[in-house]
Amino acid sequence: FTGIELVRRLHRDRQGRRLRVVVIDRQRDHLYIPLGHELLCERLPSGVAEGTVLASARFVEQLGPTIAWLQGELVGFDASSKTATLADGRRVQGRFVVVALGSELRPPAHFPGCERLLAYKSEAEFARAKLELAHEGRVLIVGGGIVGVEIAGELAHAGRDVTLVEGAPRLLRGLHERASRAALAALRAQKVEVLLGARLTELDAAHARVRTSEGERDIPCTIAFWAGGLQPPPIVEALGLPTDHGGWLVVDPQLRCSDDVFAGGDVARIYESSEANAHWPTMQRAIEGIFAAKTIAHNLLARLRGRSLRRHRLWRDFPHGVSIGAHSLVVYGSLVLRSAGLNIWFRRFLMRQYMRRYS
Repeated sequence: FTGIELVRRLHRDRQGRRLRVVVIDRQRDHLYIPLGHELLCERLPSGVAEGTVLASARFVEQLGPTIAWLQGELVGFDASSKTATLADGRRVQGRFVVVALGSELRPPAHFPGCERLLAYKSEAEFARAKLELAHEGRVLIVGGGIVGVEIAGELAHAGRDVTLVEGAPRLLRGLHERASRAALAALRAQKVEVLLGARLTELDAAHARVRTSEGERDIPCTIAFWAGGLQPPPIVEALGLPTDHGGWLVVDPQLRCSDDVFAGGDVARIYESSEANAHWPTMQRAIEGIFAAKTIAHNLLARLRGRSLRRHRLWRDFPHGVSIGAHSLVVYGSLVLRSAGLNIWFRRFLMRQYMRRYS
């Protein structure tokens, strides 16, 4: 979201159009992640022609000869020379560098059965999850945030037996308690088994062992999804750029890692100073990536023009749409509206507007 919007904004600027821009990504097309649960369960068709997958490389390449798309895997970065290295040996150097690597939905390496836990943010993850869902059997969801609630509701709506395990005493911890209660009621209405205050302790090919307040319990499951939190991409460790204790890139309020190296979106944490607790609240959402691209585009062009840089605007929150199968919530602060038809329609409308923006 950050990278594609940044390219668009640079191309709209007279001086920006004179820049030679290289975009590096491992895939040419990108799923519309906010509705990934609907795409995975085939409630929406998945594909560029269907308007649910963005042809990112095609958009970039048609902007002109000064903008190039390199498909490849980033394996290294020399911060002093601002040179990126790809797995096939290609190297790309720039005066300005923007890191917009996003985040990964994956469990910690020490998590029990981590190799079996599925996600669906990337193209490869989505393809693997689709193959796994072709198998019969109960589905286990680990994590009761927005991602966990949405995929649990969608799978239940598609007729699957689902168990959701959440370590906290309520769902949707980042939202108001009213939203938590509404989400719990919506899941249970669709026969999702919700285990709160529970921990996954073991996961094998056919069973999960869960510790609850009542003791250990074995749950048959053939498919398991991780929805227990985001982590920075592993390559961040090799970039030679400052990171915080969580492994996220540290940027200042102008979204700079260092001189002429910017970062935005999920991968970045904004710090006012070097103090460990001086970071801004982070909104890890698609819309924040688009907001970050606006700030980075302005500041990159300001560096070219010798002008002052702009502070990024702090967004503590933004209205949330939470789709839960046949149910849906709109949440903003303590306001919780239950309107399945309206919210589902509006989120698809936003997707169509997004695709049109880069058509």
